[in-house]
Amino acid sequence: MKREEKYLSLNAKIKIAKTVIDDSINTFKRPAIVWSAGKDSTVLLNLVKEVFESKNMKMPPAILIDHGQHYDDTYDMVKKISDDWNFRVLYARNDDFISKVTDGKALIDDLNENNKNELKKINFDINKKYIDYSLDTFEGNHLLKTVPFNELIIKYRFDALYTGVRWDENEARSVETFISIRKDPEHFRVQPVILFTERDIWNYMFEYKLPVHPLYYKGYRSIDGKYDSKKMSDRPAWEQDLDNTEERAGRAQDKEKMMERLRKFGYM
Repeated sequence: MKREEKYLSLNAKIKIAKTVIDDSINTFKRPAIVWSAGKDSTVLLNLVKEVFESKNMKMPPAILIDHGQHYDDTYDMVKKISDDWNFRVLYARNDDFISKVTDGKALIDDLNENNKNELKKINFDINKKYIDYSLDTFEGNHLLKTVPFNELIIKYRFDALYTGVRWDENEARSVETFISIRKDPEHFRVQPVILFTERDIWNYMFEYKLPVHPLYYKGYRSIDGKYDSKKMSDRPAWEQDLDNTEERAGRAQDKEKMMERLRKFGYM
């Protein structure tokens, strides 16, 4: 069952989120922000920005997990906001896999040894000829998201990542805490907006006049890749029935069902 905090006011949740961020500054020396230009991570980004600026500290870099299937609007937003707010964006991207794709598939024999070893790690049958260039499969998510994400953490020696995980978003995430440790590579996840509901996120977005991804106006509630995200309605996301419909129903449901397994290997 998904957890949800319904009774605290948004102002109380904002204060808690900022306290979590403020406290983390005294604990971690090399943090980064996981950001997709979606609503949750943009709220997170703004909260981190406010806390760091209040201490006259430079904003940490952001990480975009670039699986190569983002909408053009996503890339445009990432560039514009990072330019306007003056912070660095690091792109976690599996160029070896993506560069080998033809007609939506990559020959496994063409992949480098690291990618082959990662497929073995998740018990994928590497005797198969192809791997699909897809976010709808466990192996696709692992190579396109988790592998480059973990490599970036190691490369920059990040000891903490701020994420926009929320309890009410997915059952696999409802066990999360404000700060939790990850191994292989070892680092901590700091999750300041964990108490926020989907409605809280939208209320914050509009109260603080944050940039809104254009697809939310078109009826999308949850956005990822071009081929696995679908609109839920002709109404903007915030005008939909947020309390009685599933936020991520517009995402590939096979991926939603394997979320717990994905997280064990380092996904969000």
